[in-house]
Amino acid sequence: MGAEDRARVKLLQKMMAEKDFAALVCRLPENVVYLTDYWPHHGFSVAVLLQEGKPVLFVPEVEQDYTNGQWAEVVPFGWGLLKDEDLYVNYKRFLEKMRDQHGIEGRQVGIEQSFEIVGPTYRSAEPVVPAAPWLQLTREVFSKAILVDAADLLSAARAVKTEYELDKLRIANEIAELGMKEAMEKVKPGMTEVQVGALVEHKIRADGPGYKGARLVRASADVGAGAGSARGTLLVPSTTYTIKEGDIVMIELATVVDGYWSDLTYVMVAGEPNERQKEVHNSVLEAQQAAAAKMKAGNTFGDPDKAARQVLEKAGLGQYFVHITGHGVGLRYHEFVPLLFPGAEGILQPGMVSSVEPGVYIENFGGIRIEDNVVVGSDGPVFLSTARKPW
Repeated sequence: MGAEDRARVKLLQKMMAEKDFAALVCRLPENVVYLTDYWPHHGFSVAVLLQEGKPVLFVPEVEQDYTNGQWAEVVPFGWGLLKDEDLYVNYKRFLEKMRDQHGIEGRQVGIEQSFEIVGPTYRSAEPVVPAAPWLQLTREVFSKAILVDAADLLSAARAVKTEYELDKLRIANEIAELGMKEAMEKVKPGMTEVQVGALVEHKIRADGPGYKGARLVRASADVGAGAGSARGTLLVPSTTYTIKEGDIVMIELATVVDGYWSDLTYVMVAGEPNERQKEVHNSVLEAQQAAAAKMKAGNTFGDPDKAARQVLEKAGLGQYFVHITGHGVGLRYHEFVPLLFPGAEGILQPGMVSSVEPGVYIENFGGIRIEDNVVVGSDGPVFLSTARKPW
């Protein structure tokens, strides 16, 4: 694994040493990806990181081909077949070996205690979330250690992306845009919202795997059209509404590629946009570009939001901008660092990634939101997705 790839593990180990964590024990898929660059299929994998050396990945043997031995020491175990031992018997044996080999007793061990919003596994139809049985097991295995919630430590480390991570996020955005471009070319009156969403998802699922080395790709598109697009202030499911000539069509798209996420919103019109639609769209685009320009190291989390609101207030649209300007994106669809909202005081650091997504939602007109994923640069913003153009 190259130096760029190791950077995030080295950063986390440095932070562990500062907090006197002897080890981190992680099961949540997003943290397994962070430690090992492996996106769990079922959610039964465990990653352990000590203050020195490579992470250790305990993984079902049926998933072993998707792991990378350069990133982590991979320890497979049998799972899911009649020949295999009980899952928690395997967990206990693995954790006890880690404890005994590395002298963890009497020291602090970080575990995931307070994650309430979590990224899914590849098999998102049946998420697996560690709960009481897992906590009880860790308490038994580390009964002579001090279990500490590592959520804040992991969140802080994950907030600043390495060049390797930025490359992965860029690929996720490029694959997401395959679906968006398909919609731009093929959306027409007579289609329903759910059909548009399926069109976007199909393109991504069909053409994403294999793109620049991508293996596991999923997408979820929610579409709002016509006056109903104004309901897109939050993530609202697509309906069977039939798109009419001149309708605004807004697509909110979550795409995940090997555990790395993209969060985009595109807006189009079924047919030609009228003058009012052009006016509102271009004002929102101006607000988005003003916000993106503030994605510069040293600015506060609130500065991009303030810039967007100033543009929309000047355009007479401020009252219709009712949500925050952006949120972190990375190993989850929505991360909490940074959050771009009015008065937010956190400081933007190079390598942070955020959505930048001002929007306006007007009754009997519709909703227009323009969302890209933007990196905080030392000298200004770096777009991971393709910046939009005026209508």
